[in-house]
Amino acid sequence: MASRYMQSTSQALVMPLLSAVRNDGTEEDIFEEDLHRYTRHRWVYNELRRLPERYLKFDLQQLLKAAVAAISSQGARYCIKVLKCKEGLNNKAYLLTMDNGAEVFAKLPNPFATREFLHDVLNIPTPRIIAWSADQNNPVRAEYILEEKALGKPLGRLWQDWDKCPMKDRITIIEQIVEIERKLTSTKFVKSGCIYFREDIPDSDALETNPPLCSSILERFTIGPLVEKELWRGKKVSMDINRGPYEGPQEFVKAMAENEKKFIKAYAPPPPAMVPPQSSDDTHSPTLHPDLHLDNVFVDPESKQITRVIDWQSAAILPLFYQCRVPTMFRHQGPVSSGMTIWPKRSENYHSLEQDEKEMIDNLIGSECLHKYYLAITHNKNPGHQAALQLQDDVRTQPTFIVQNVERSLLDSSPCLVIFNEPEMALYAHEEENRGYVREILTLFRNNWRLPPDGSIESARFDEIQNELTRMRDAFVGAADNEEDRLLAEKLWPCQDATDI
Repeated sequence: MASRYMQSTSQALVMPLLSAVRNDGTEEDIFEEDLHRYTRHRWVYNELRRLPERYLKFDLQQLLKAAVAAISSQGARYCIKVLKCKEGLNNKAYLLTMDNGAEVFAKLPNPFATREFLHDVLNIPTPRIIAWSADQNNPVRAEYILEEKALGKPLGRLWQDWDKCPMKDRITIIEQIVEIERKLTSTKFVKSGCIYFREDIPDSDALETNPPLCSSILERFTIGPLVEKELWRGKKVSMDINRGPYEGPQEFVKAMAENEKKFIKAYAPPPPAMVPPQSSDDTHSPTLHPDLHLDNVFVDPESKQITRVIDWQSAAILPLFYQCRVPTMFRHQGPVSSGMTIWPKRSENYHSLEQDEKEMIDNLIGSECLHKYYLAITHNKNPGHQAALQLQDDVRTQPTFIVQNVERSLLDSSPCLVIFNEPEMALYAHEEENRGYVREILTLFRNNWRLPPDGSIESARFDEIQNELTRMRDAFVGAADNEEDRLLAEKLWPCQDATDI
């Protein structure tokens, strides 16, 4: 027995081949330190703050030993290859290949209770878990999940190929996604928060659902605080704020507002107000996938059936109006015509256009049709979700509508309740002009280099973009007529390090 243990231990300590997936899907050799570092993106500002936030130290050999032990019954003795997959912003994933060809997917860190509830209770096609630890005080020195490799292929690899196929292939996926969302939204929870195992939260109550599910299953779970990053970042880490669980939608909205009030009082200027819904309909708290994009859905290329949905790590039980959205992969990037009976059409001069113009129009029409088809199927099969989507739109747009049209409801003879003097008006005009400059710069960044507001870009493009930004900044500041304008230009330049609060 002792010799067998020593043999398996020594085999586990063999250093496997280390590699990483490039953005183009090819692989490259890496060093062990690259497994811990965040390498998918770099930041053109605040990088010295962003990279340490995403650095994860763990014991590689102990992780490999745990993986070998988890599938030793399949004949695995040691790991021969560690492939670092594309990283999420807050977690890392590795594909571990064993000496017998078996493959294990490792994620660090990754909440487990929600995944087990979705898989075992709601029958959502998530990858099967083979081993896990929710306590970072383990030999690996980090929370981890070991799971089966997801069956099928990422939908992102297939979606564009289906451009040349009938629209029915994409429609099949939409219908399956809506069915998954129907299962999720049909399970109503009494409280809002994140799902935990009861053993991890002392003196906690068993999970309650409506309609009630099997009590023996629910006894294993409870609802605890939210792990949403916005509640744990910057100065909020040490603040005494309400992270849940919450008794209902109103308590949740009130807690979010009270948290912000505490934060504003201590550190920050006022952000935009948060507007709660007035109707209690469709405000129950289900759990939905927080980031449903093409690479998080795995599909059988032949049957077009969804085999696995991955990356549930930030999923939470929240009021439906707060988390509902059209999935990214179906969302049209542009205005969508209202009404279920109005569908986009080609223009009258379509046949006289150049081929590339026709293709652009066809792509736009196809994109909007997919968006509207998702809404139509959701309306028919998951009306609660559709109502929440409509409510979300109302909450977002109605305050703006009211402000834009308020003067129409005022009597002409009534004086304005807020009065600005001439210096204040001049200051406002000057500030608006400055904001216009910044908007133009940000629009240029987005259109030319696909640079998002947080400044994150693919690592391979960092030097190119950084050189362009330096050139543009020098030109922007150099165009100032005097020292005062130069200092203002330096202050207005959007890509510069700032202090997180």
